[in-house]
Amino acid sequence: MTIETVLLPVSDSDENRINRLTDAVLEIAAPIGATVVVAHAIPDEDDGIVTTIPAISGGNYPQVLSQHEYDDLLDRYPDDDHSVDEVVAEHETVQSVTDRLDDAGVEYEVRGAVGDPSEAIFELAGDVDADRFVIGGSRRTPTDKAVFGSLSQTLLLEAPCPVTFVHAD
Repeated sequence: MTIETVLLPVSDSDENRINRLTDAVLEIAAPIGATVVVAHAIPDEDDGIVTTIPAISGGNYPQVLSQHEYDDLLDRYPDDDHSVDEVVAEHETVQSVTDRLDDAGVEYEVRGAVGDPSEAIFELAGDVDADRFVIGGSRRTPTDKAVFGSLSQTLLLEAPCPVTFVHAD
């Protein structure tokens, strides 16, 4: 199986492992000339209060938004995918990755998706015909997983292609 496209979904929680994720992507993509798709999913709904770092802010600090504030923020995103890609490209975590890919001379593109993160990433994987996922994660208690879910676990178990998992320190 030839690897032509490596999908690297990143989120705000990857801040502490972004160098390790980028190292893993470079180890895979650089020697074979694969394109890296750096992806960031922006959730589009929640139940009242949203704790997030919106892609538009690009900050490394949590923001608590009311549902109304969050809806207003999402309304600022233009409807076409290209514009969401441009907004995501400004995200600090995404920029950390793309700076390193630029330095290494690895071809990449930045893609954003709005929606349920796992569904958005899987849809994006199909759109770009991903041959490999590189994802990060950390150890969580069973209670944490039950209450908050685990995007990494979902991506790992349901990915349409092989996955390289980068564990947190």
